[in-house]
Amino acid sequence: MHTTKKLRKNKLIWAVITLVGVLAIFSYLILYNGGVVLKKTTSTEAIDKLKNVQVKGGQFELTQKNIDELSSLYFAKPISKGNVTLTGVSIQIYNDEILIKAPITYKKLDLLLSSKGKIDFSNGEITYTADNFKIGKLTLPKKLVMSQILKLKNERIYVEDNLIKINPSIIPFKINSLKIKDNKILAVALTQGKKTSFADLNKMSEKEIDKQLASVKEKIQSATALMNAAEKAKAKEIQGIIEEVKGKSIEEKKKAISDTISELNEAINKTTDGAKKKELEKIKAEAKMVENAAAEKEKISQRQNQVRRGALIKAAEDLNGAYSQVETSKEKQIISTMQSTMDKMASDPSYNSSSEQAYVKSMYSALNAGSKNKVKYALASNVEGSNLQLLRDIFGV
Repeated sequence: MHTTKKLRKNKLIWAVITLVGVLAIFSYLILYNGGVVLKKTTSTEAIDKLKNVQVKGGQFELTQKNIDELSSLYFAKPISKGNVTLTGVSIQIYNDEILIKAPITYKKLDLLLSSKGKIDFSNGEITYTADNFKIGKLTLPKKLVMSQILKLKNERIYVEDNLIKINPSIIPFKINSLKIKDNKILAVALTQGKKTSFADLNKMSEKEIDKQLASVKEKIQSATALMNAAEKAKAKEIQGIIEEVKGKSIEEKKKAISDTISELNEAINKTTDGAKKKELEKIKAEAKMVENAAAEKEKISQRQNQVRRGALIKAAEDLNGAYSQVETSKEKQIISTMQSTMDKMASDPSYNSSSEQAYVKSMYSALNAGSKNKVKYALASNVEGSNLQLLRDIFGV
């Protein structure tokens, strides 16, 4: 009996030892962080490279140094969601593959997520084919990771057709090829057409309406051959209404077109001459077409202004982080001026910011190389990509 009890006791001890050993190994596998080093840099070489590509298009390459810089830039601050905090991302290029390491903190536990795989580009889409996913040294089932990404409903990184896809919009310009070769990311950017500003788009719309109104004016002039002296005087008055709004806003043109149609209606109702009435009806029909076109142009302009206003407001908010990041009074003055200008432009779509633009450019050009880099880095690490381009378009920084 004594021997049996002793045997049971030994079995229990070994079971506990085995369980503790398994837990220790499991903990080691999960908690292993591999001593990953997140490289921090304030270099703006990659930013300048991408800025030039955005303007000129063509072939370009990103080296490991560039990737380190961009990783440092886009993950400059920890990102938290619920109990999870992403402290940064390390991306290493190995021949034609990439190794991604992402240190996270989960409920005060330091963990390391990693994945190795290939990037491909086809049909305008960037895809990531993973060889593996790991937490520490523990390999995770691909289906599990895919399902978690799917749950995130993220517009930038998502799962489709059992592939992890990366929205090309994360790149501030369009590309038509991308691959990893010889420890570099090689890509070709499409040549970017010259962007038309919101103000220029509005001017183009105004000019188009002016052309159509000029046609109405010419037809009125042709119709004067059928008119008596009093009717000719009225026709001249209508032509004057059209001439007065040349080069003016769509809103002012709409008022002039409405007045023109009213005058034409009055003339049509007064005349008893069939040929004259028919000609005036034709002119009125053309004026109505111009009125409809002007109304449509105004709607488009309003939508454009609304989009622009949203971008300006968001860019101004993003500049709060940039202001906190720069150090000298001159650096802060540049960011502050940009921010106040964006606020004014958001409040008033017609606001003329030329003086502030000149001031920012002058202040920036007077900075030394180190301060210029700090400003560029602060902007790039705090302002979203599309809004960053908006800042460049306005201030040229």
